[in-house]
Amino acid sequence: MPSCQPAPGMSTAPFDPERCDISSLLTMLGRVPDPRDPRGRIFSLSFVLAVTLVATLTGAKCLRELGSRIADLPQPLLVRLGAPFDHFHGIFRAPSEKTVRLLLKTIDVDALDLAFGAWLFAQATRAWGEQLAIAIDGKILRGAWSGENTQVRLLSAMLQGKGVVVAQVRVPDDTNEITQVADLVGKLPETLGRPAVTLDAVHTQHDTTDVVVKAGMDYVLTIKGNQPTLERQTFERILPLLQEPPHHEAEERGHGRIKKWRTWATNADGIDFPHAATAGVIRRDEFDLQGARVSREHALILTSAPGGRATAAYLHTHIRGHWGIENEIHYTRDTAWREDANPTYTGNTNHTLASFRNLAIGVIRLNQIRRIKETLEYIAADRYRALPLLVTACNGPTR
Repeated sequence: MPSCQPAPGMSTAPFDPERCDISSLLTMLGRVPDPRDPRGRIFSLSFVLAVTLVATLTGAKCLRELGSRIADLPQPLLVRLGAPFDHFHGIFRAPSEKTVRLLLKTIDVDALDLAFGAWLFAQATRAWGEQLAIAIDGKILRGAWSGENTQVRLLSAMLQGKGVVVAQVRVPDDTNEITQVADLVGKLPETLGRPAVTLDAVHTQHDTTDVVVKAGMDYVLTIKGNQPTLERQTFERILPLLQEPPHHEAEERGHGRIKKWRTWATNADGIDFPHAATAGVIRRDEFDLQGARVSREHALILTSAPGGRATAAYLHTHIRGHWGIENEIHYTRDTAWREDANPTYTGNTNHTLASFRNLAIGVIRLNQIRRIKETLEYIAADRYRALPLLVTACNGPTR
């Protein structure tokens, strides 16, 4: 089958964009509610959102850079994204920075997150028979202030193993992320089977576990000192296990260190916590290359998954996978787009920019590419390179 992928040595020479079918992406973008007045509207919503995504894929970090990168998009690429033709000047038009700025400020960002998340989820899980695991974690946009002493906070859900965000909500200024788990879970796309939802210790709350279990999913929680009675009960339950050989072991070598994980699991008898079925502990030892131990840590785990499913390997995989949301999403947005240094604060703009960065990371990862920053630099050198990524994400072979 012919491919629309440009040749590896190609710079900005035109190729045939009509062979690149990005209709799935454009259809999804067109379903987002349009906040603009229909009178005098020049550009379709899907087109403005599409060029914003492409500019984000070039590494544009702020509204000024978005406007500049959009203005530089070549004519054939604008045509493929849905640009209108300006008969007076004889060219296809691109939206101005002012147009993009106003749209990102006023758009229904909750609807935007729903559309992005559902589309990425559909692409990531096509014919994927593995048991799903979803990591939930919050992030503060440190450069974005919604008040004199209040920073913008977002709570996100990421597919473990895929590194794509499938749901996101804004945490209201007068509350914390614990109260928003129910809203986030309610916005997750419908899934098959019984996915695992991993959360850090701050979410070890009765209401949170009820929300997750009632949604047809299993929680996997880390237990720490914010719940001292629960921590003590869990520790007493797993303490005898530490005298046994580990039920699961894993080892990694890198960066001048040897890391070993040993995991034990048992039933949660005697632990007073809603829906708790299995308790476990993960011991993490770190050694230098000569074999001298540098550190040792223990993590106490509770899950609603029963023992037949919640093996020691299950606990190890899901707890380690949970921290992927920090490394693969939050850290990536900070390093590739300098998100924490962005002082944007008007309207929904800061949240909207984060949503576009999630979508950009998603389409890159769906193409089995892990080096996000290098990919943004690659696309910035040749804007045509963004188009095949969108095609492969939408229409690539079924896994």
